[in-house]
Amino acid sequence: MLSLIVIDAELETIPDIMMDDYSIRIQAKKRGKPASKMLLDSNFMHSAIERYFPGESSRRGRPDIIFHLLMTSLESILNKKSGLRVIIHTRNDRIIEINPSIRLPKSYNRFVGLMEDLLDRGSVGSQSETLMKITDGNWKDALNMAGGEPILLSPRGIPGKIADIFHGTGDKSVIIGGFSQGDFISDVYSLGSGISIYPDELTIWSVAMESICQYERDYGFV
Repeated sequence: MLSLIVIDAELETIPDIMMDDYSIRIQAKKRGKPASKMLLDSNFMHSAIERYFPGESSRRGRPDIIFHLLMTSLESILNKKSGLRVIIHTRNDRIIEINPSIRLPKSYNRFVGLMEDLLDRGSVGSQSETLMKITDGNWKDALNMAGGEPILLSPRGIPGKIADIFHGTGDKSVIIGGFSQGDFISDVYSLGSGISIYPDELTIWSVAMESICQYERDYGFV
């Protein structure tokens, strides 16, 4: 089993300090939803984020990153063969567990609505099957949920080849950042400096798929 653990994902509802911002209230009215139950989304709230969190508008409010990550990883052969688990830790120390059988909406707007429901209700799915659930917990809790040998991937890590990251047998846990800019907020480097698989920074869904495809090859899934 390969566990993909996304740490410090920029996935959160509108922070309290932004609730009364005029542009946020306009969007809330347009959507017919309280601002407190809306996702922070830099695609539409970039200027507002910059007003309240100067210098962070290119990082905070990026649910689109998680959308692309899940759309690619959950469609992998590894996931279809029940060999993948995805766990997402957010910047506010919340942990999202993803049921491998979930079929996410292909529309980004519908995905946003689904994540808003998750953050509001604590879980989504049916009475017979939970598709996603969210609980409080830090990055170490997320790592403990996954188990397996942890492998930290980071642009500031020691240069290495993707073909060399998996060794031996047993479950593996690949740790990647859930943000587009900057570095981990959580103290993941207590695990070590990590491994950098490419000289330039890659999108997190690219790193995820490189890891998944390598695991598929190494452990006979393809």
